[in-house]
Amino acid sequence: MFCTNCGTENLENAQYCQNCGKILNNTEDQSFDYYDAKKPSILIVILGYILAILGGLFGILIGLYLLSKDNPSSKFHGRNIVIIAGISMILGLILTLL
Repeated sequence: MFCTNCGTENLENAQYCQNCGKILNNTEDQSFDYYDAKKPSILIVILGYILAILGGLFGILIGLYLLSKDNPSSKFHGRNIVIIAGISMILGLILTLL
């Protein structure tokens, strides 16, 4: 029998959860999917991906802005920012697909 509070597997005749102490319901048709209980909110996941992509896009835009300047130091840093932002976006997309 699984505890509905923490997901710990207990003996079938247990009255209390051995992990959290919650009173157990002794029903034979009890089912608990521990992994469903631990899933992150889909809103948080989507927001995380959007912010990761936007962060890379903002980095590329700032890098392109610096590249457009006549100052050699600005061009140097702009190029580096574009490269870093591009690599981070590519790695983020690869990790998303795994």
